[in-house]
Amino acid sequence: MSMGESTKRRIESVIRSNAPPGSAPGQYVGGYAGGMAGTFGKAPRGLDSFGNPSAPPRPSSAGRVRPGSGIGGGALNANPQGFGNRPSGSGRFNEAPEPYRPSSTGAAMGRREHIRAASGGAKSAWDTVKRDLPKAPPHALTSGKVRPKSATAAHTTRPLAGIGTSEYKLHGLGLEKKGGMLGVSANSAGAAGHSSSSFGPGGKQRPSSSHSYAPGTPSSSAMLRPPSGYGHPGLAGHANGLDDDGDVLEESRRELAHMRALQAADPNYTGAITEAHLATLEDAIRDAVRARRSVYEGSKEMLLRIFKEVDDGSGDVDINEFCAVCAEVGVSVSPAESQALFKRYGFETVMPYEQFVHNLVTQPARQLASEMPVRKGAFQAGYSANFHGKIIYPKCRKPVYTPSDWDPALAERSSDLPDARLVLQYIYGYQGKENTAQNLFYTADNKLVYFIAGVGVVYSRPPANCQTFFLGHTDDVLSLALCAAPVKFDGQTYPARTLVATGQITSVDEGPYICIWDSRACATGPDCPPSTPELMRLRFDKEDRGFTALAFSPCGKRLAAVATDNYHTVYVYDWRKQRKLSSSRGQMGDPPQVYGVEWNPHQNDDDIPPAFVTFGRKHIKLWTCEDPKGNSGWKSKQMSFGKLPMQNVTSAQWLPPRGGFQECLIAAGMAEGNIYLFRGAVAIKAITAHRRGPQVNIDGQPGFYGVRGLRLCKKNNVLISGGADGTVLQWDVSDGTLQESRFVAPSVSIPSPFGPGDKWAPCIRSLDYSEELDRIVIGTNHCDVKEISGEEVDVLMYGHSGDVYQLAWHPALPNVMVTASDSGHVHVWDATLRQMTHLAAVGFMPRAAAFSSKPVASTNTYHIAVGGSKGQIKVLDEGSNLCPIHSCKDSVQGVSDIMYSPNNRFMAASTYDTWIDIYNVDRGYARVARCTGHSATVRGVDWSLDSSIIMSHSADLELLYWNARTGKQVTLNQRDTEWATYTCNLGFPVMGIWPPESDGTDVNSVDRSKSCKYLATADDDGMVKLFNYPVVVDDAPHRAYRGHCSHVMGVRFNKDDSLLCSAGGKDWAIFQFRVVPIPLGAPPPPKPKAVWGALDPQGKVYGYTTAPVPLAPGAPSASNAKGGRADGYQQQQQQQPGLHLSHHSSLSLIPEAVEEGASMSLASSLSAGQASHPASLSGSQQCWPTQGSQQQGPQQDHHLRVQEQPPLPATQLQQHQHQQSHQGPTHLQPPSAPPPPGALQPRGSGLQSRRSTQGGSFVDEDIEDSISLGRGDVSV
Repeated sequence: MSMGESTKRRIESVIRSNAPPGSAPGQYVGGYAGGMAGTFGKAPRGLDSFGNPSAPPRPSSAGRVRPGSGIGGGALNANPQGFGNRPSGSGRFNEAPEPYRPSSTGAAMGRREHIRAASGGAKSAWDTVKRDLPKAPPHALTSGKVRPKSATAAHTTRPLAGIGTSEYKLHGLGLEKKGGMLGVSANSAGAAGHSSSSFGPGGKQRPSSSHSYAPGTPSSSAMLRPPSGYGHPGLAGHANGLDDDGDVLEESRRELAHMRALQAADPNYTGAITEAHLATLEDAIRDAVRARRSVYEGSKEMLLRIFKEVDDGSGDVDINEFCAVCAEVGVSVSPAESQALFKRYGFETVMPYEQFVHNLVTQPARQLASEMPVRKGAFQAGYSANFHGKIIYPKCRKPVYTPSDWDPALAERSSDLPDARLVLQYIYGYQGKENTAQNLFYTADNKLVYFIAGVGVVYSRPPANCQTFFLGHTDDVLSLALCAAPVKFDGQTYPARTLVATGQITSVDEGPYICIWDSRACATGPDCPPSTPELMRLRFDKEDRGFTALAFSPCGKRLAAVATDNYHTVYVYDWRKQRKLSSSRGQMGDPPQVYGVEWNPHQNDDDIPPAFVTFGRKHIKLWTCEDPKGNSGWKSKQMSFGKLPMQNVTSAQWLPPRGGFQECLIAAGMAEGNIYLFRGAVAIKAITAHRRGPQVNIDGQPGFYGVRGLRLCKKNNVLISGGADGTVLQWDVSDGTLQESRFVAPSVSIPSPFGPGDKWAPCIRSLDYSEELDRIVIGTNHCDVKEISGEEVDVLMYGHSGDVYQLAWHPALPNVMVTASDSGHVHVWDATLRQMTHLAAVGFMPRAAAFSSKPVASTNTYHIAVGGSKGQIKVLDEGSNLCPIHSCKDSVQGVSDIMYSPNNRFMAASTYDTWIDIYNVDRGYARVARCTGHSATVRGVDWSLDSSIIMSHSADLELLYWNARTGKQVTLNQRDTEWATYTCNLGFPVMGIWPPESDGTDVNSVDRSKSCKYLATADDDGMVKLFNYPVVVDDAPHRAYRGHCSHVMGVRFNKDDSLLCSAGGKDWAIFQFRVVPIPLGAPPPPKPKAVWGALDPQGKVYGYTTAPVPLAPGAPSASNAKGGRADGYQQQQQQQPGLHLSHHSSLSLIPEAVEEGASMSLASSLSAGQASHPASLSGSQQCWPTQGSQQQGPQQDHHLRVQEQPPLPATQLQQHQHQQSHQGPTHLQPPSAPPPPGALQPRGSGLQSRRSTQGGSFVDEDIEDSISLGRGDVSV
């Protein structure tokens, strides 16, 4: 509660009357909170800047500098190294201090006078007892740290290991910090008249670092010190025991001294002042200024006062004066540092100090908001991108800024298709995890056919080790079948084991469908993926959802399909005629209830009717047909387990007919590992075959994989079985029955890919046999493909047996990459050999992996850092066969991304705990900082090129920057920072990656090519897209590539941008693309010039256009546009011997925009042509402006070109004249300004394209990739 003026005066008079003799009025000021002036805290007591009581007493607002402060003693008169051009001692520095004169209007610089007189009694009361009193909080600092609601509770429950009061040094980067809590505060213990207070700047986190930005500064100019502290957010605001302002200032001075020492000790130091050095220098000046401020005089006012005392009236200071002012503040600045700071602000020898002070103490966000224009949304194709300022777009919560040297021509490039394409080269993986039926077969030419994700793959065995693809699917492929018989279709005969059927699930745009295609690759261009042709597509309703099993009949004419609806509808189709023969319910329940379908291969005999069986969850059904040809009348019959235990039936195979009987027994593989033998519709025997293998979760209940592979081969004499125990058995069934332990060859055990220490052998999910090769191929639940020859097992392809979330390329070898799988393993691949070279178990589910930027000095090899789903981090030595060298766990909820700094000294790990941990690689991966400030999962990080700044983006669409040395947030936008990589999906260079109607979560991964020409994205639609970089146009044109069936979680370019790989997440696949440049064709013809012409055939609408519309015969003449025809006009026509322009002429006058005299009225041009054109009136004319027209007469001045047209018949001429006489005058549209020459125009790619079935996109027939041209259906 403040007191009135009269009360103040009475108390002041009492104090003055009781003052001791000799005391000067106004010698002591200040008071307790709520004192006479209504202020709180202690005001300056007349001490000098170093706290010396010998200085003459004077108020702080007197506007002069005390002689004892060191300014008048020559601190500002020095001119080291000859910098500066001002005479020393100029201004008021040599003047003696004037006596204090109380003023009711205020003190210097127009400030309100807050200083009041005090008595000698007040002196003893204040100076005998030193008390910590409340002070105003520092600039831009709140009283407490508010924990976001979305932050994880782990922040306050677990202390930070390794970060307490211990000191650490960041070697080679110039800073030394104590501890790692919420930061340090800013106030000097030696500042005159300022008390230390735990409630002031020393008791809370550091204030925001306010740094200026000058246009034209280097791109790393924003490498500044962030405002808030790092460390555990749940701890108190006291950091490292620094509770007063002096510790903060001393800390800043130590940082600056350490930076100077490191630069001096660096053998590669050239003497240039780095941005990090300047940032540290600004922090030191800012801390010193804040240490000297008071409640009566803020930082800005105090610093302006000191600058004005050296100002000679010009409003600027030179390098010499700037060094002296900094020395007065308490920071030693060399002339070289001052000159570098001047250049940073865009000046050479002198600098306006008001601008420096404003930028120093103003928050960066406010500074940018006040100085820059604002734009909402990304740039639009067809419009100018000449904008410099702040951009707000919906997908990013923070505004982004155009670079200082922004070139609008880059937006025009962003609005065009990239001049390169991706060609699918190889797919690592095989679907062996969720398939319920056979999905791996030998083709007629002894290749392997299978599916992975949404692609059918035809694999050529070693030494070729290459693949061709069927790319006709748009979503997950669930089933595959191979036609075992030759088929004639469309006048062409397809050999046996060449036709393939694949069925996919329902997509967003359409229902499920089945594709029948030829496994023999067609001829393709060198820059196109090797693909196979599609013959037929059977479409179904969305209610069918998909197909879990397919099978061709023995004759190849019919196709059986089991849908994944709740009825598990079983379809029988004559696929060649696209005619449905039958559809019946297979089994009720949540899918999958039916696992597979198997035809009787012996039905070609006349005595055996067509039949097939479906099997699955605790059931097996026999399907027969009344029609001997199998065209109609299909019925099902439930088969009984008899006295045998009911189990899940995982596979089935028809045995050959027995002796004189015409019936075939059915062998069914069971979940427990045995084989049931069915005769008729009843199980008659159980054969012990395989062990049941590991227990797994099947449809939410515990179960076993069972016998998944059964194949009849070797002229129907041998039955091959593969079980969950990883063994392959060959049974003798030559007599049409199955007996215990009657084998034709020894069993073969499949070794685990994870080494002999693995508890469980791989479970066999599918198998097939090749008569020509005498080999057995198997697919396992580890998604590996292996081939058995005798007792030898060869691995054809390794795959991932868990979700793949991230991959990373080797920084020096363009053919080496590493992937992390949820199976608990790290895979190292050779992209040239297309093989896995190393595999290591890390003991947890890895979610992130990264190579070190350079060989680590301790081992002289590259390291691979792996982050786990529960916060674990393990570092492997690539040169020692992935030997673990470091392990830690500093997070709770998991690591989302790992990235090494370009100088390889630090490693940053973003976590689901909303923070980023920074580790020192040279110190054995000791954690040195923690960046806290995000309110949601941190999805990824990037390093600046100089390893000083970290950029991170979170799941709540927030883009933040961090100081890598301290872990503190940098509030100044890094618009000119050069980034070593760009993997964040937020920011100015990636504004246009988002598709329409996106909610900001669609794009999962982003990567910029090393050449900075292209940008690749991976999204939730299973698409990999290629853009031109930077992507600043909204819904930018791109090339899209489909194949992944799940959310694509990662995409990365290799070292030389020759390859790009994508990680498919839950489809366990890695797609390897070649980056193929598109040869540039002939330059497009120049755009036609916009001219003034008719816009409609009736001649009523005129305007600027590149293609004027020829006027229709009988259109209104321009001569009577304002009042109709003149009297005697027809008569004048008849009397004129030469050519003149009649009212029925097709006339279009287009004035030149630049030529002088080209713009003329339509009437005057008509009169000119009517008067003296030396041509005949036999036809209608069309006039166009030309430059350099060689015509005679007055028309030459008007640059008109007359083109003859055929004459009109007389009857038609009379009709047009009569029509014109009733139309009235024609009003011309005034000329409008042509489009600006710098406006962006949508460009076509010059490619011949056709519209696809999906709206808004196009499929290039030549390159077979989807092309999006942005909004609207614009053809290429």
